[in-house]
Amino acid sequence: MVHRRALRQWALAAAGCFFALALVNLSRAQTAPAQPAEKQQVTSAELRRAIEEIRAAPHLNAEYDYIMTARVRLLLFWAGQDDVGGGYIRRGSFTDPPAAFFQIVMGSDPAKAPRAINRWGAAVERVRENGAGDNPESSTFFGFMKVYNGKSVSEMQKELDREKSGHAFLFSAILNRADRNESVAKSVPFATDTDFNIHQLDQAEAVVFDQLEHTEGKVRSMAPGEFRSCGRPEGFLSSVAELVDDALAGHNTPESLCYVYNGQLFRLTLNRVTPVERETVKLSLNGKPQPYVREYHNLLRARIENFNETMHQGSSFELLLGTTGALRGVPVKIDYQPNWWFQVELNLKTPEQSDIAGLR
Repeated sequence: MVHRRALRQWALAAAGCFFALALVNLSRAQTAPAQPAEKQQVTSAELRRAIEEIRAAPHLNAEYDYIMTARVRLLLFWAGQDDVGGGYIRRGSFTDPPAAFFQIVMGSDPAKAPRAINRWGAAVERVRENGAGDNPESSTFFGFMKVYNGKSVSEMQKELDREKSGHAFLFSAILNRADRNESVAKSVPFATDTDFNIHQLDQAEAVVFDQLEHTEGKVRSMAPGEFRSCGRPEGFLSSVAELVDDALAGHNTPESLCYVYNGQLFRLTLNRVTPVERETVKLSLNGKPQPYVREYHNLLRARIENFNETMHQGSSFELLLGTTGALRGVPVKIDYQPNWWFQVELNLKTPEQSDIAGLR
């Protein structure tokens, strides 16, 4: 049996992680210089249009649900628990004008996590395509998360206690708009008296959009010369999708793509791709007497690094990708280890009996 203190440690660590592979930590990106007031006024109309774009409902083409496992390193071994949260990845499209849609919602579920840990976030990217279907014209990225500032288990515990006693729950949100000439972003930290959880996305989004539109926040952009050194309007989610396509196509590694986020330059690198003949997943689910077992075949393990060129900070994650049938290009497992003592794992949730190619 895992020691009770160990359970508290990894649970708090899981709270602090959220789904860092998809949404760049806002607190790190907020060191970029803000725009002067007159520039903020000029871009406010553009940001309002970006909010309208993000709020539009897409045609959904696919949704993939995930189960979250969290682990903490205890000297010589790892301890953790399955099914403490999860989320989903969605892909979709718009027709007028043509655009691709990416969405990810991930985090802990207070109904399942020890101590009712509630740390989660969401991100959406809309990429407007040109008439030829290549070389996107622009992208809009929207994301928000439950904020954490603690750098240790004890600090995170104090944060949780302060939230509950003060009934003030901290969030941070960002809206990032880019085309082939420039990128502008607005970030807003705020507090609510409602502790929204991962099942209350619609209610939370309504509050977040209101804050982005009516709170001053901080507006940032990148100097045109620096932006042109990248020249890609795509954001994080669509760039990951492009690297996944390249991994499936057998491109040589390393392969890199740049993107601009909150006035800073980032670089995503597909460092290596290795074939995996078979992978067996076995999880313990809340309220289920039988283990959750899935076996996958003919996979690719892709390791991707996300590096902030401006701040010289980086992290990496791994995607275990299906290669055939309906699972082609789908991450059946996502692994992220932000430091030596903590890991988070997301496993694809599929029906018990499935004829999906690649799943046995």
